[in-house]
Amino acid sequence: MKKSLLILAVLALSFSANAQMTLQSGGNNITFRKSPDFNDDAVSGSKYFDEKFSNATVNKGTQSFQIRYNAYSDLMEYKNGTDLLELIKEQNTYFQFNNGDVYELMTYNVKGSNVSRYNQVLVDKNNIKVSKFKSIKLVEAKAAANSYDTGSPAAYKPNKEVYYITLNNETTEFDGKQKTVEKMLPSKSAEIKKFFKENRIKENDADMIKLGNFLATL
Repeated sequence: MKKSLLILAVLALSFSANAQMTLQSGGNNITFRKSPDFNDDAVSGSKYFDEKFSNATVNKGTQSFQIRYNAYSDLMEYKNGTDLLELIKEQNTYFQFNNGDVYELMTYNVKGSNVSRYNQVLVDKNNIKVSKFKSIKLVEAKAAANSYDTGSPAAYKPNKEVYYITLNNETTEFDGKQKTVEKMLPSKSAEIKKFFKENRIKENDADMIKLGNFLATL
């Protein structure tokens, strides 16, 4: 680990903000670039659901790195000394954190266009995957309309979490409705109806995990 950090420290001094570098260590290849400097001291809130860096393996390797998820930019970040490094999405697709959280780069359709984003995987078994995309938006500053009004500073605020079901490698947004699941598995319509009748499924992690585990049995 010390050797890996030393190699990375040397590399960090030698690349520009746009250059990409690759570190090989412990069975891992992580590809990164230096994050551009951006002063958001005037912005309230945070780009992160958790600002701390935590141990995580990358691309199912064995070496752990200090990683955090930037929910505003949808990027994984690695910190080396004072350098903040962005991991290149296309080369860094799977993250297993020590607390059990798993993030995977997934491609699916959003409003008519294919996007590749890091989803947090809640269930992954028997060709069924249930995941969610959680993100943060920047709300622009609002100037006071008049002398009686007060403006508001720019702020980072969470978006609504969006759940997805992956079946046969096709990922689809899940709206929480029984009929949506039946369309995915029409041959299992009776079992699905029974499950939804017995379980008041809501769009939250606990219920999505329950649903994923059920679908994995069909």
